[in-house]
Amino acid sequence: MSMKNRKALLLSSLFLLSLMIPIFTFSAQAGITSLEGGGAMYLSCQSENDCTLTPVSMGEGKLSGQSFASTLQPETISFEFDAAPAQQHLAILPEQIESLIVDFRHQTETGGLLRPAVDFRLILGQSVTDWSFDSEFVPSSSAYEPYTLEDESLDLGAKRVLWKDAQIRLIMVVTLDRPGTWELNLRGPSKIEIEIPWSVDADAANVDEPSSTTQPIASSFDTGHRGALVSDDWDCWSFPIEEHEVMTLIVDWEAVPIELEQPHEVPNLVTESGRLSPQPEVVTELVDDDLRIIYRWRNLPVNDYNLCFRGAPDRFQEYSWAGLFGYESSGPVVSGDFSSESLYPSGTVLLGDESESYALKEQGVSVLLLSIVMLGVFLLVGFRPTTSYSLRFGIFLPGVIFLFIGGVLHPLWSIADEVQYEDEITIDDLIEMRLQQLWDVSADGVPDQTLVEHTGATWGMLAGERLQLRLSIERAVPLQDNRWQLIVPEFEELRLDELIFAQVAKGGQQTGIQGVQDDHSVRFVLLAGRSLVLDLLMLEALLVVDELPSSSVFHIDTVMVETRSAGSFNTPVWSTRPVSISEKTWIGLQGTLFPQQITISLCDCDLDLLDVNFQPSRGFDLNYIPEENWGLQNADGILPYGSALMWLGMLLGIVASTAELRRYQKAQTMAQSFHPLRENQWA
Repeated sequence: MSMKNRKALLLSSLFLLSLMIPIFTFSAQAGITSLEGGGAMYLSCQSENDCTLTPVSMGEGKLSGQSFASTLQPETISFEFDAAPAQQHLAILPEQIESLIVDFRHQTETGGLLRPAVDFRLILGQSVTDWSFDSEFVPSSSAYEPYTLEDESLDLGAKRVLWKDAQIRLIMVVTLDRPGTWELNLRGPSKIEIEIPWSVDADAANVDEPSSTTQPIASSFDTGHRGALVSDDWDCWSFPIEEHEVMTLIVDWEAVPIELEQPHEVPNLVTESGRLSPQPEVVTELVDDDLRIIYRWRNLPVNDYNLCFRGAPDRFQEYSWAGLFGYESSGPVVSGDFSSESLYPSGTVLLGDESESYALKEQGVSVLLLSIVMLGVFLLVGFRPTTSYSLRFGIFLPGVIFLFIGGVLHPLWSIADEVQYEDEITIDDLIEMRLQQLWDVSADGVPDQTLVEHTGATWGMLAGERLQLRLSIERAVPLQDNRWQLIVPEFEELRLDELIFAQVAKGGQQTGIQGVQDDHSVRFVLLAGRSLVLDLLMLEALLVVDELPSSSVFHIDTVMVETRSAGSFNTPVWSTRPVSISEKTWIGLQGTLFPQQITISLCDCDLDLLDVNFQPSRGFDLNYIPEENWGLQNADGILPYGSALMWLGMLLGIVASTAELRRYQKAQTMAQSFHPLRENQWA
């Protein structure tokens, strides 16, 4: 092919990709909840035996009745509220309900107001949660309070998915043990609020139907397509393949909760006669939360083909795809598109001028040895019998004390504080533990909620766990607010690809002679690349101290607590925080630190290659760095100004020694003047 034709083909390919961009960024605009009315469901009744949960208040304003119950013969009244309209969306249930308020009261025959014992049962799909209230008299001087639950946990287990037509029911059982009149106030006072974190209209998204292996949709390969893979369905298309050197298929999978994510197997590409195409070269990219997989075939025979995606039971995910014909080196997927090394973006959160950095060193023993030598000299000179008492106790003794404390005790304390404590780990240990944790939870068969919980934990530390970390810092950079930002040397040349692929090899899951083949490894590589970058980014942002450090060694000792996470519902990050950093401060830090875009690309080609493309946030500044001491401490001596005390003791010792030497010389000269030695006196 001529160079002119190749350029024309490349331009047309780029134009086609530009037309496909809106398709790849398509997102189903589902509401914030699958329940009508923004998450509120009102208790509505037409009669005692005809009750529903409705998005707006309707029906009777109040139900009432007479009770002849007694302590020996209690009565029970049951109400069952089914959601109307029925569940239409596919949704993920939250961990808690926002509130449950029911206004039921019992006026006894004696005139007292009673809140009788009530049992509630909330059924949401396969999850069932029970709450109970004991009976309670309401004093006449107090206002009546309805039965109220706020931020109560739901008993979900591993059943957070709420499918279409799933049962939504609230059962209320009231136990009356006194005669009187009861009433249930409706039309607004009684309601339940559940804020659904994620939902989608699965029927509306499944626009590719009808489609199957026997009824593929006729189309063309190089146009945009979209649809949804629902449960174990087959989505298939038929199209002709024209002459090419390279044929590329680009599939974008929209982010969904981990419980619903479909397996992303290589799609079947077969001829109409049933001949299966060879395995393609694969590049997998995690773009923020969405997954893009690029398949590349070479020199397939010209023929009519069927392309099929296969789903798994009880799974759902939307997708879009388009194809591209091209010639060698003009396609978007080649090994040369990847850098030879993937480095952590160190210094992204640096807020000061690195050229003004201050070098830090460990305490060392040179100062200690000098202090011991000078202390011996001062003791020898200062406590000779001939030394004057004024010099000995006025200057020598304070100098010796200051030198001993500042030059001996202080360095010894500092050296002891610089060593690694028994329960401490290093940065290398932290990274290794984090990668091992991600490898374990990304394995097949691990519960989805476990994967989400461990992935979102900051530095891999779950709520209640204690982080004890020793840091060796080479430089401190001054900031405009007179604080100092610490530079971790291990981050400056940190090879993410080496660390991640070393863990793959360590796990023993790499199959075949070349390439990361199995789903576990691919899932781990993408997950580890994203998690490791965000973990280290947060650590760098928190390494700020109020004063210039006196040592290059720092210790971190903090307990982690649960907090609101950043990121998306299915891939949360920073969901635990140091206990001394407030929730408000942590959320503000998350919002400004989270990158504009983070893309992790894995090429399963001749050599496994990894790229990390990172666009940092533009809103991060000094105002969002926590001022609280979150457990970061400099390895320091016994006193805050130990070095100054040492030099003061050294100065006093030198002054006293000099004064004593001059006094001794003056006394010797005076003695010689009274007893002059005559030449040859004894001759």
